[in-house]
Amino acid sequence: MNIGYLYYTFFPVTGGASVHGYYLARELKKAGHTLYKLNGKKDPYTTKLNPLTGVFRILLNCDVIYSRVDYFLYRRNFFTALAILAGKKVVVELNSPSDELKLHGKSGVYIRRADKIAAWFLKRACAVIAVSEPIKRYCDEELGLSGVKVVENGGEVFHHPESKASEHIKKKAEEICGKFPVRVVWSGSVNRMQNISLLKRVADADPHRAALFVLANYEEEASRKNPEFLQKENVFGFENLPRADVEYLISKSTAGLAFYEDYSWCRWGFYNSSLKIFEYLNNGLVTLTNTSGTPVQRQYPNFRRVTIEEDILEIIRDLSSAEPPPRENLRTWRDVGRETAEIIKQISKSC
Repeated sequence: MNIGYLYYTFFPVTGGASVHGYYLARELKKAGHTLYKLNGKKDPYTTKLNPLTGVFRILLNCDVIYSRVDYFLYRRNFFTALAILAGKKVVVELNSPSDELKLHGKSGVYIRRADKIAAWFLKRACAVIAVSEPIKRYCDEELGLSGVKVVENGGEVFHHPESKASEHIKKKAEEICGKFPVRVVWSGSVNRMQNISLLKRVADADPHRAALFVLANYEEEASRKNPEFLQKENVFGFENLPRADVEYLISKSTAGLAFYEDYSWCRWGFYNSSLKIFEYLNNGLVTLTNTSGTPVQRQYPNFRRVTIEEDILEIIRDLSSAEPPPRENLRTWRDVGRETAEIIKQISKSC
């Protein structure tokens, strides 16, 4: 099947949406589909078209269009709307509710208008995929959609990450591992939804035995506020690393942190299916988070929900080594690809 793949720029892989876009493209390619995209650099799993003429090629020649949409005025969203209006078979992936616009200074009036527009278009899509149950609830209750499917994120299992990592990162990690028997990692994009301030206190929990890796992608220049924190002897900051180096440093860690700020501004609460949580879990790290986690995540023996700061710090002090990686019931990108491909198959026949 020919699929127009309208996603965030995902190659080379950095973090967040690019991780999802890359691995989903890989799995759809493995399933036998041919993917066409318009943005970003060439990658191993899609055919990149000219942004101008490619629009018409996708509309004319693709059986299905798969699009990750959001509430911003991006060309990708306009093209998705055009495809829906043109009567194409469109599958929409939604990763956030409209309330996220509050973080960008948008008013309640603006958000209500965005909801009305989204509802009008999404009701005309052949299928809507939500990344989590809270987003499905948003689709059901606010947008009035029916039949929304939940396809939770997954996580890659890192096989021989040392073979792909850069030599200077491997050398640096060897030095750190020799000095600190415990390594705690935080990875992700620095933004207002992440509880970065808690990392400072984690670094102080056991400064002579536990090192803290901070693998950061900065979304806002104003977020660069931790020079003293990053100068601690047991804190090692790495900015905008290649994906292979991120995987390697996670593999060398004992525990992974996934702390988020208060989500009271959102009607639907914490709405993500955290990518970093799955990566930590699937690679055997003791995974500490202040979210309730999804039912799938809570089934992992190395999942720890901790909401009291002192409990978090106590766990850090008691860490000795990474837990053995779980061997069964891992949720990987293969599962995400399989579930997504099944939805695409169904709508190609019925929509």
